[in-house]
Amino acid sequence: MSDPFLGPIVGATLLTNNLKFASKSYQASMGYTLISDNVVSQALCDLWNTPNLLNNPMHILAAANGHAWLRIVEDCNCSSVIPLKTQGWMALEVNVADVDLIRNEIDVDVFKIIGEPAYLQISDAIKAMQVIGPCNEVSYITQVDKAVPPFNLPMTQSRTGSLFIPVLCTQNRDTSLAFYETLNQHGGLKFETKVTVLNNAWGKDIEHQYPVATLQLAGNCLFEIDQVPDAQSNIVNSGSLPSGIAMITCVVEDIDAAAKQLNTTVSHTSDHYYPGQKVILAKGPSGELLELVEQSNQ
Repeated sequence: MSDPFLGPIVGATLLTNNLKFASKSYQASMGYTLISDNVVSQALCDLWNTPNLLNNPMHILAAANGHAWLRIVEDCNCSSVIPLKTQGWMALEVNVADVDLIRNEIDVDVFKIIGEPAYLQISDAIKAMQVIGPCNEVSYITQVDKAVPPFNLPMTQSRTGSLFIPVLCTQNRDTSLAFYETLNQHGGLKFETKVTVLNNAWGKDIEHQYPVATLQLAGNCLFEIDQVPDAQSNIVNSGSLPSGIAMITCVVEDIDAAAKQLNTTVSHTSDHYYPGQKVILAKGPSGELLELVEQSNQ
């Protein structure tokens, strides 16, 4: 099997109606650092097709490991997303050194706990908790203690680390997986499993299983795809980005080939959020936005 065409994950973009609150929440509870306090440029508006975001405030935050992956954009008029019940990017799985430390120190009024720290049923090497954050985004805060074959997952010694698994909510796992397998030029895994936070959110029996898929990316990253048949369409704000987790940004091995495959054009950027100067915006089967960016030449 060929190596993955996508990866690693560059980061995620959140849309919020209160940037200052969201940004300070990540800094205070998660130990993130503000590294860019700027506005949405015309170039980004053109790339995203979001004219209503021009000159809106935007922060870029770095996790404690130094990876500046979290971008938060303000739209005072955006609608609120319903966590775990909306199609599109549903959750962000983030690497940490000690999940119990995070649990003891976060502000639980801001990061609402929907799953206490626990080792996963599928592995005694992964301990995770789940929270709903200040933009109604769901985060899986995950401690990886050792290798978990067949998956390639990261480990960190930092309080907070990188985003390594964006989780997609879709009404049809097979359709979404096929789209990303084609983009990734690499096959995924399909299985059914219990997803406790989804069962709680939807009032299902605790043992209810969901059709799930994973797709290995380069750089110790994955896409996870969860089929939730009754999830509503993603929240699209006129002239703006989707609410909540607005988009995921990912490196692609050959951006010109990806653009041809997606029948789209390559944009050029000098924005330091991106590791390269070429970027394209794709839309997945559930309305989710995915930025693909070329490999850094450095």
